[in-house]
Amino acid sequence: MEAPPVIRESPYRCIGCGYDLSGTAIGGQCPECGRPIVDSLRSREIGGRRSGQANASMILGILGLVLFPFLGMLAWYLARKAREEFASGGFDSTSRSMATAGLVMGIIGTIISVFWAIYMAAFLVIEVL
Repeated sequence: MEAPPVIRESPYRCIGCGYDLSGTAIGGQCPECGRPIVDSLRSREIGGRRSGQANASMILGILGLVLFPFLGMLAWYLARKAREEFASGGFDSTSRSMATAGLVMGIIGTIISVFWAIYMAAFLVIEVL
Protein backbone atom coordinates (compact mmCIF):
# COMPACT_ATOMS: atom_id res chain seq x y z
CA MET A 1 0.00 0.00 0.00
CA GLU A 2 1.41 3.36 -1.08
CA ALA A 3 1.60 6.34 1.28
CA PRO A 4 -0.46 9.41 0.31
CA PRO A 5 1.49 12.22 -1.34
CA VAL A 6 2.66 15.02 0.90
CA ILE A 7 2.71 18.76 0.34
CA ARG A 8 6.27 19.84 -0.32
CA GLU A 9 5.85 23.57 -1.04
CA SER A 10 5.84 25.92 1.93
CA PRO A 11 3.30 28.52 0.68
CA TYR A 12 0.43 26.15 1.39
CA ARG A 13 -1.37 27.18 4.57
CA CYS A 14 -4.55 25.97 6.21
CA ILE A 15 -7.50 28.20 5.35
CA GLY A 16 -8.91 27.67 8.81
CA CYS A 17 -5.97 28.59 11.03
CA GLY A 18 -3.06 29.52 8.77
CA TYR A 19 -0.88 26.55 9.81
CA ASP A 20 1.98 25.79 7.39
CA LEU A 21 0.95 22.54 5.70
CA SER A 22 4.43 21.58 4.44
CA GLY A 23 5.08 17.88 4.92
CA THR A 24 1.47 16.93 5.66
CA ALA A 25 -0.41 14.30 3.67
CA ILE A 26 -2.84 15.70 1.12
CA GLY A 27 -5.64 13.40 2.27
CA GLY A 28 -5.13 14.23 5.93
CA GLN A 29 -6.22 16.97 8.27
CA CYS A 30 -4.54 20.12 9.54
CA PRO A 31 -2.55 19.20 12.65
CA GLU A 32 -3.54 22.50 14.26
CA CYS A 33 -7.32 22.81 13.69
CA GLY A 34 -8.37 19.47 12.14
CA ARG A 35 -9.76 20.98 8.91
CA PRO A 36 -9.33 18.70 5.85
CA ILE A 37 -6.22 19.70 3.89
CA VAL A 38 -8.13 19.21 0.65
CA ASP A 39 -10.26 22.28 1.56
CA SER A 40 -7.14 24.43 1.77
CA LEU A 41 -5.82 23.13 -1.55
CA ARG A 42 -9.20 23.58 -3.23
CA SER A 43 -9.47 27.18 -2.05
CA ARG A 44 -6.09 27.91 -3.69
CA GLU A 45 -7.22 26.34 -6.95
CA ILE A 46 -10.31 28.51 -7.21
CA GLY A 47 -8.49 31.53 -5.85
CA GLY A 48 -10.37 31.71 -2.58
CA ARG A 49 -12.33 34.74 -1.50
CA ARG A 50 -10.93 38.11 -0.66
CA SER A 51 -11.80 39.56 2.71
CA GLY A 52 -13.28 43.05 2.58
CA GLN A 53 -12.28 43.63 6.20
CA ALA A 54 -8.67 42.72 5.42
CA ASN A 55 -8.67 45.13 2.46
CA ALA A 56 -10.17 47.92 4.56
CA SER A 57 -7.72 47.21 7.37
CA MET A 58 -4.73 47.59 5.08
CA ILE A 59 -6.07 50.75 3.43
CA LEU A 60 -6.88 52.36 6.78
CA GLY A 61 -3.49 51.27 8.10
CA ILE A 62 -1.75 53.06 5.22
CA LEU A 63 -3.89 56.17 5.67
CA GLY A 64 -3.20 56.01 9.39
CA LEU A 65 0.53 56.05 8.83
CA VAL A 66 0.53 58.71 6.12
CA LEU A 67 -2.29 61.12 6.94
CA PHE A 68 -4.44 60.46 9.99
CA PRO A 69 -2.79 58.43 12.77
CA PHE A 70 -6.09 57.93 14.62
CA LEU A 71 -7.27 55.72 11.74
CA GLY A 72 -4.74 53.18 12.99
CA MET A 73 -7.12 52.16 15.76
CA LEU A 74 -9.83 51.38 13.22
CA ALA A 75 -7.35 49.45 11.04
CA TRP A 76 -6.31 47.44 14.10
CA TYR A 77 -9.95 46.64 14.90
CA LEU A 78 -10.76 45.57 11.31
CA ALA A 79 -7.67 43.38 11.12
CA ARG A 80 -8.78 41.55 14.27
CA LYS A 81 -12.28 41.09 12.79
CA ALA A 82 -10.77 39.79 9.53
CA ARG A 83 -8.74 37.23 11.45
CA GLU A 84 -11.93 36.01 13.13
CA GLU A 85 -13.54 35.85 9.68
CA PHE A 86 -10.73 33.56 8.42
CA ALA A 87 -11.84 30.85 10.83
CA SER A 88 -14.77 30.12 8.50
CA GLY A 89 -12.26 29.30 5.74
CA GLY A 90 -12.30 29.91 2.02
CA PHE A 91 -10.13 33.04 2.10
CA ASP A 92 -6.95 33.31 0.08
CA SER A 93 -3.51 33.88 1.55
CA THR A 94 -3.45 37.43 0.17
CA SER A 95 -6.29 38.39 2.51
CA ARG A 96 -4.41 36.98 5.47
CA SER A 97 -1.30 38.97 4.48
CA MET A 98 -3.33 42.16 4.06
CA ALA A 99 -4.93 41.69 7.47
CA THR A 100 -1.49 41.22 9.04
CA ALA A 101 -0.18 44.33 7.28
CA GLY A 102 -3.25 46.28 8.41
CA LEU A 103 -2.75 45.05 11.98
CA VAL A 104 0.91 46.10 12.06
CA MET A 105 0.22 49.50 10.50
CA GLY A 106 -2.76 49.93 12.81
CA ILE A 107 -0.62 49.28 15.87
CA ILE A 108 2.02 51.73 14.63
CA GLY A 109 -0.66 54.32 13.84
CA THR A 110 -2.16 53.88 17.31
CA ILE A 111 1.24 54.39 18.92
CA ILE A 112 1.74 57.54 16.84
CA SER A 113 -1.71 58.76 17.94
CA VAL A 114 -0.85 58.23 21.59
CA PHE A 115 2.45 60.08 21.26
CA TRP A 116 0.71 62.89 19.39
CA ALA A 117 -1.94 63.20 22.14
CA ILE A 118 0.78 63.28 24.83
CA TYR A 119 2.69 65.92 22.88
CA MET A 120 -0.41 68.08 22.45
CA ALA A 121 -1.34 67.75 26.13
CA ALA A 122 2.21 68.72 27.17
CA PHE A 123 2.14 71.65 24.75
CA LEU A 124 -1.14 72.90 26.20
CA VAL A 125 0.12 72.52 29.77
CA ILE A 126 3.28 74.46 28.94
CA GLU A 127 1.29 77.22 27.23
CA VAL A 128 -1.09 77.56 30.17
CA LEU A 129 1.75 77.81 32.70
